[in-house]
Amino acid sequence: MKKLVSHKTILALLLVLVPPYFLMFTDEGMRVSDNVILWLFGEEGVKLNLKELDHAYTREQVLDIFPDLNWHCVDEQTSFGSSLCSAPVASFNDYPARRLTFFFGDGNVSAMKILYREQYHAQFTGHLIEQLGQPDNVADAIKDSPDAAPVLEWDTGKGIVLQKKELAETDEPAVFWLARVR
Repeated sequence: MKKLVSHKTILALLLVLVPPYFLMFTDEGMRVSDNVILWLFGEEGVKLNLKELDHAYTREQVLDIFPDLNWHCVDEQTSFGSSLCSAPVASFNDYPARRLTFFFGDGNVSAMKILYREQYHAQFTGHLIEQLGQPDNVADAIKDSPDAAPVLEWDTGKGIVLQKKELAETDEPAVFWLARVR
């Protein structure tokens, strides 16, 4: 008499095979795996609600909010202010990232830049849409013409969030937040 494969055996095989499949072959699984690996190598993750970021924050407050980051601050004139603080990060809002930089003008936040990992561009765009809603210029961005807007824009009331719609090979995968100074 043939021995049939039991339901328990099938369930055991599924429990063994599905997690590695999820972690290695799905976008979400690869993102989770990358975050864990980056964390294991000592990088810190950052969570930041872009709707709440405000020009009123000072350099000291930003450094106090993220005390575990390895900040490197310099007084250097840039297009965004007179000083900046930058730190390597493992993730930004649970998306694998490389570096977080805050720019300061007159001691307050004037801009923020997050460099994320290029393979997560589409997922990062989805996260921004989830957090901030559809871009304010969505009609211009989805035009099927050469004059379509190449940059997605969100107005948070306290600043403007900018991200390239599509990355060219030479583009830096970054999101900018620019303060609205009243």
